[in-house]
Parts: sequence; structure tokens; C-alpha cells
Amino acid sequence: MGRIPTVNKNLPERMRARVRGSKTYYFYDQGGKPRKEVSLGTDYVLAVQQWAGIHEAEPTEQITVNWAVGKYLASPQFDAVSLGTQADYKFALDKILAKFGDAPMAEVRPSHITLYIDQRSAESKHRAIREKAVLSMLFSWCMARDYVTVNPVASIKTKRLPGRKNVYIEDEVLDAVYKHASPALKDAMDLAFYLGQRPADVLKLSETNIKNGCVTFNQNKTDKPIRIEVGGDLDKLIKRMDERKRKYGVRALQLLVDEKGRPLTKSMLRSRFEKAREAAGEIAEHFQFRDLRRKAAADLRDQVNIFASQSLLGHSNVEMTEHYAGGKARRVTSIPRKNG
Repeated sequence: MGRIPTVNKNLPERMRARVRGSKTYYFYDQGGKPRKEVSLGTDYVLAVQQWAGIHEAEPTEQITVNWAVGKYLASPQFDAVSLGTQADYKFALDKILAKFGDAPMAEVRPSHITLYIDQRSAESKHRAIREKAVLSMLFSWCMARDYVTVNPVASIKTKRLPGRKNVYIEDEVLDAVYKHASPALKDAMDLAFYLGQRPADVLKLSETNIKNGCVTFNQNKTDKPIRIEVGGDLDKLIKRMDERKRKYGVRALQLLVDEKGRPLTKSMLRSRFEKAREAAGEIAEHFQFRDLRRKAAADLRDQVNIFASQSLLGHSNVEMTEHYAGGKARRVTSIPRKNG
């Protein structure tokens, strides 16, 4: 048996935390003499996932949120969702564990969750609603395995925030942000617009994705195969990015690099975009980087047709594309006067 902890009592059974400098390291206490510990790393959510894989015994007392999260993260159901969804779940569960980690699941009440939503809404209403949905998913998953008998989240009603289906970024808004963008951000904005893809798909593209005159890849979210012909402005952009990358001592395969030639990451992109948007002023305050995909869809629909937009975005049906490009109304002619 492992020793009885005197600190960090909210951790799962046999899980230990060691603070070293500015970081906290987690371990699994295997007990014995001399005592043996298995390193679980510094990421709390991943550490709980590894803990669940090691600690096979069912809990002898109350099932805590900590224990349930560990079981879920080690389950086939979690492995089955996309990598993007996994990252979103981990981010949400990390926030949830900070508040509910040592709480027995059977004792979590709607009032506790309502207070959590109110506190998180002060930081981000979108994240608060998202984390509520993830917590509800966790309780439903546990109910299916008889870990709990009720889902306290089900009784909480929150007002749905307006989506972005009616958002269309006008050229002057795009130009205002572009004016203040760094070279790396300009490349990212142009590539996202010309390809009409999600930010994650744009960031992952490398030189190896350019084959036989096309940018070829599978979308992260749907695994849909996409082939976009390299020509016109897209061809000029790729040559411009290639020329910029030649200036650096080490050449990265990734298409998008920062001002030092390092692969552009999600956080790098976010910080550069937010800085340029702030510099652009009030005209761009509602502009989000992901809106470039919607703008590409609407502009291509007007320049070519809706089917071209559908193919570019990788939608399974044209109705989805019509909905997605709906932020900008279709261009139509006025009705002519009837003779006679």
C-alpha cells in the first residue's frame, strides 16, 4: 500500500505532486520498500489519464470528478473523437478539475454548476457554455456505466450565444487588420483566405502537401480529402513564402513560419492577429481569424458559384455551404419594369 498523503489530499489515490521550481510534477505511488514512483509528467489532465491506466482497481469510497475524468480520458470513447475535439475536451476538463476535482460526483448539485458557469462567464461566456456541455457529457458518460444516477447539468438552462453564420468580413475590415499585420500574419491570412480552410488545417500544411500542382491534405475535423489547384494568387503566395523562408539559416518544412523561420503555432498566430486587430481599431473589433473561411466561401460563391464554394470548403452538401456563406447575401438584379 502507498503512504497516506499529508498534502494535496484532493489528488486521486496514490497520485502524488512534487513542486520543483515553477513546475508541478505528478507521480504514481506504487508503494513498497523502498517506495517506487512512476512519473506522470507536468500536465495535470494527462497525468490523471495515465493514472487511470495504471490504477485499475475501482474506487473503494466515493467516485470523485478526478477519478471519473481519468477513466474517461483513458477510455475508447475519448480516443474515438478527433484530435481537435480531444484538445478542446482537455482544456475544458482542466478548468473543471480546478473547481470540482476532489468533489464526489454524487454530491455535485445544479447550484454548484450554476455558480461555476457564472464565474467562468465573467472571463468568457463562450467558454462557460462549452465547459458546461463538456461537464454534462462527462456525467452522461458516467451514468451509462452506473458511476452516478443523475446528471445535475441537465436541469440548467443557459441562453445560447449568437453564432457567426451572419458574419461577413468586408474588404475594408480585412484591409485594416492586414495593414498592421506582421509578415508571418500576412502569410497566414492570405493562405487561410485563398484555401478557405480552418485555422488548424492552415497551420499544419507543409511543403510535402504540395503535390502535382495542388495543395493536398485531409481536413482535421472531418478527415475529408482536399485538393486545391495551385495557381493565380495562391501560386504567388507560395512563392512569396518560399522566398521569405530562404532568408533563414534553418528551413522549416511547414508553410507558415514566424519572423525567425520557426514553424508558426496556434498561440503565435493568435497573438499576432490580436495585436493587429487591436491596432486596426474599432472597425475590426469583431473580426476573428476563422471568419476568413466564411469570407472565402461567400466571395467564391459570388465570383463563380455555390458549387465551387462547396468543393473548396469540403462540405458534404450544398445546403451546408449556403448556410455557411449566408453572412453575405446573394447578389441579384433588380426586377425590370413590365412593358405595357
